[in-house]
Amino acid sequence: MTGRVLAGRRIVVLGGTGGLGHAVTARFRDDGASVLVADAREPREGSRHEGVEYVTVDVLDEASVAAVFATSPPPRAIVNLIGGYTPPQPLSGLDVSVLNLVTAAIVTKHAMPVLAAQDGGALVHVSSRVAAEKGENGFAYSVSKLGVVRLVEAAAAEGRAQGVRVNCIMPSIIDTPANRAAMPDAKHHRWPKPAQLAAVLAFLVSDDAILISGAAIPVYGQA
Repeated sequence: MTGRVLAGRRIVVLGGTGGLGHAVTARFRDDGASVLVADAREPREGSRHEGVEYVTVDVLDEASVAAVFATSPPPRAIVNLIGGYTPPQPLSGLDVSVLNLVTAAIVTKHAMPVLAAQDGGALVHVSSRVAAEKGENGFAYSVSKLGVVRLVEAAAAEGRAQGVRVNCIMPSIIDTPANRAAMPDAKHHRWPKPAQLAAVLAFLVSDDAILISGAAIPVYGQA
């Protein structure tokens, strides 16, 4: 997909200042969208995209999330890139506080009526490949990401009559500077690049994906 296929479309990107978010924001803007980035903090000086709006949001505060979605003009698409990583831990030492689906649930709760009021739109979350894996010491992270997949399926079913499409992508480890620093000896060339994932997300919020809802799309690269 190339060109100005998102022209005239308002898109809210939650978590748009990180490694993936920077690429997603650039892609949406280049495809003609009006982009509002909401994150816990505004981007550092020199890392703002020209023509993009930035606001702060506390995604664990429902009023804060609702305020972002009350933007004018209202969004036709909402992309949620926020989701923390939980390191491996055995079940015998499980910290139950890390079992977290709250952020995605709050975003979905407040996004659905906003998109329905526009006669439909797209909501896209980011899950992870670990949602489909059964690795040792991986319960806490995998069950949270599997929860995102189930949330997407339920929201897609509930939003179908209003034309609200809900999907998620399931990347493997993403090729960002932070991930390279954490795994310096890994085969980085096999990891999916932020720009590649941004292209998939741009497709999912476009009219070309009008038939797709309730999907969890693997985007593993060669990893």
